[in-house]
Amino acid sequence: MARKPKRAPQSESEGSPFADAVAVLMAGGAGTRFWPLSTPDLPKQFLTTLIGRPLYAQAADRARLLVPWDRILVMTHAGFTDLVREQTPEALPRNVIFEPMRRDTAAAIILAAVVVHRRWPGSVMIVMPSDHLISGLDAFRQTLARAAARARQGGLGTIGIPPTLPATTFGYLRVAERPAAAEAVRVEQFVEKPDRRRAQEYVASGRFLWNGGIFVWKAETLLEAAARHLPEVHRPLAALADAVGTPAFAARARRAFEQIPPVSIDYGVMEKADDVWTVPATFQWNDVGGWPAIGDLVPADADGNHVVGNVILSQATGNVAITDADHPLVVAGIRDCIIVHGPGGTLACHKGLAEGLKPLVQRATSGPPGQPNII
Repeated sequence: MARKPKRAPQSESEGSPFADAVAVLMAGGAGTRFWPLSTPDLPKQFLTTLIGRPLYAQAADRARLLVPWDRILVMTHAGFTDLVREQTPEALPRNVIFEPMRRDTAAAIILAAVVVHRRWPGSVMIVMPSDHLISGLDAFRQTLARAAARARQGGLGTIGIPPTLPATTFGYLRVAERPAAAEAVRVEQFVEKPDRRRAQEYVASGRFLWNGGIFVWKAETLLEAAARHLPEVHRPLAALADAVGTPAFAARARRAFEQIPPVSIDYGVMEKADDVWTVPATFQWNDVGGWPAIGDLVPADADGNHVVGNVILSQATGNVAITDADHPLVVAGIRDCIIVHGPGGTLACHKGLAEGLKPLVQRATSGPPGQPNII
């Protein structure tokens, strides 16, 4: 007897806490975090090598827990069109918005707000990165429901992540008081990535949360704040409102983006706004920021090695060893190293150097071939 298909989430039913919400999936990316598996043409959210269901597709599943597909926007690049169609065939073509060029998160999010405000006036925007790993989906939905309710009262919201360790790779939110679970609290300051001593102080104080990059606000509230604090980005994008949904939109958006400086939404708007609040997450969160996070995606073997593909090991412990089926990789007599062969090239380094790879990867992906570049 054929199994009955699962019923779709009832987010669109009457009385839903997300009845007036639009989910915005941020699906751009430069492809440097998991190089050489990820590349500018295949950033980490679309990877299928490490996990069966890509992070982008998982993010779309979470968005679908909140709203129906006709209220999900995907902000991406034209080069990712086929990936978006393949991994989320349910995404409506009119809801896939292409960024003409990379201008950081402020431009992408403000453009999304222009589209949302034009098509769904008065809506709450829920902006979600598509390259994070999140578990505890009931808690995720409950946290976002609290945030959506708070957004209807005004201000700019973010989801804060209660820190589990004194991380130095995340920005922090300093809040006005020790937050209660899933209750909105005022953000006093956005804090840059600290050194370890400061991170330990932040965690011990109980008044700091990690900045998880998930935002919740009414579209009109974000546009008003952008007009005030980031007019050089807001002005060209706001002028696109009458082109939304027309054949002229793509060409006009490119001209607008050519005028815009790259700036993050945190630095350009959130850090300058008056009414900023956060709802602490009650779900489990991992930004999967690079190779140090591989243990959350690929389980270790008995010797602590995280292995994917055609890998042969001998007297090797604590390594990350990844390759494809057609490219054998032999790892012998070493420990605590990362050895990865992928479409972008080959990486070999000690785990202790993994956090500082970005400048080297940028050189590898942008520089001409030739003599070795030694730093």
